[in-house]
Parts: sequence; structure tokens; C-alpha cells
Amino acid sequence: MSKTGPAYLRWREDRPIPKEERFEDLDSALDAVEARWETLKDQVPQVLDHRKILMLSTAELEAMMAEDGDAA
Repeated sequence: MSKTGPAYLRWREDRPIPKEERFEDLDSALDAVEARWETLKDQVPQVLDHRKILMLSTAELEAMMAEDGDAA
């Protein structure tokens, strides 16, 4: 996975059109996912690359957060 950016975090709240936030690189996007996981976990989060192609699905993010929780 490339760490060059930008990277995008996309999620759905209570509306059909997803929200999207731009980050300078993948690490920044993943830091945001980790910091907001309790809110995002039920909002179908995804991380997209600079072309807005899916890099990490909701299932992959869930697995990453579970691994972090096991390590703590």
C-alpha cells in the first residue's frame, strides 16, 4: 500500500450520500479512523486512494481496530 497521498476517508451518517474527508497521506487517514472508531464503526467507513479507489474496506478497518484492541 502506498503511503503517498492524498487519501480519503468516506463514511455514511444518516443520509444516503456519504461524507468524505481528505488527508495528506494514508497514515493521517488511518490515525483519524483510529481516533474516531467508536463513532465510525457503525457508519461503513472506507479509505480511498488519491484516485478514490477503495484501499481499505469496512471489514479490513474492523480487523485492524480489533488487532489494535488485542495489542492494548
